[in-house]
Amino acid sequence: MFIENKISLENAVQRIEELETKITFQDHSIEELNQALIQQQNDINKLTRIVENVISQVERIGDGNANTGAEPPPPHY
Repeated sequence: MFIENKISLENAVQRIEELETKITFQDHSIEELNQALIQQQNDINKLTRIVENVISQVERIGDGNANTGAEPPPPHY
């Protein structure tokens, strides 16, 4: 009976150690994913600002062309 309890206790300790290792690995993985997500959100914010600036510039160019009237077609038409 004593041997069975000892084996059972050793098995339980081994399983607990395995679970602790897995939890540590998962915590590390979650932190890496969190950092990647933060970087992606920063990239999205930067790209959004760039697109907004481009749209603003295109609208200003479009407003400038609207005041000069329509351009004549090229000579080959």
